[in-house]
Amino acid sequence: MPEGGRHAPILIATSWQALNRAISEGQETLLCNCTVVILFAGFYVEANLNHIFEQLGLEGHMKGFLGKQYPGLQDKLAFFYNEFVARSKAVSLKELRLRGVNAKVRRRFKGFGNLYRFRNDLSHGVINSSAHTLRQAQLLRSQAKDIASDLYLILRRRGHDVPTDTSYYDAIRH
Repeated sequence: MPEGGRHAPILIATSWQALNRAISEGQETLLCNCTVVILFAGFYVEANLNHIFEQLGLEGHMKGFLGKQYPGLQDKLAFFYNEFVARSKAVSLKELRLRGVNAKVRRRFKGFGNLYRFRNDLSHGVINSSAHTLRQAQLLRSQAKDIASDLYLILRRRGHDVPTDTSYYDAIRH
């Protein structure tokens, strides 16, 4: 399945490979494989956001708006929400947060809160309960793919046709 940018196909393929290992290898490696499934699904969402901002020439505007040279996943998705979903645009990150953007993003993009929490917990050395079951890992991976698809659907509705034609094989050649 073609994806946006050169990183997204590799990230979701890594998640898929770990999912297949989780299914076939059983309980002894389940926690490790499910951790990879979820972590790389979260990376996949961010890779798609990066691709979108790059293709639309919004990287500089996003970083300026957010006031960060290296914004995180939640801030990137909040910026996307402000630019393409919100009815009225906030003029700063502070205003965006005062408007409750994080809650709005979690309502709009199902599963994002759990993906984000998992990723943050892991960055602090904690594997939360999401990785303990294959069912939850599969759900979060599916929701990550749905979030990415939804991003492109929102853009198309707004008149932006961002390419999503990179296959895994094209990506690994770069």
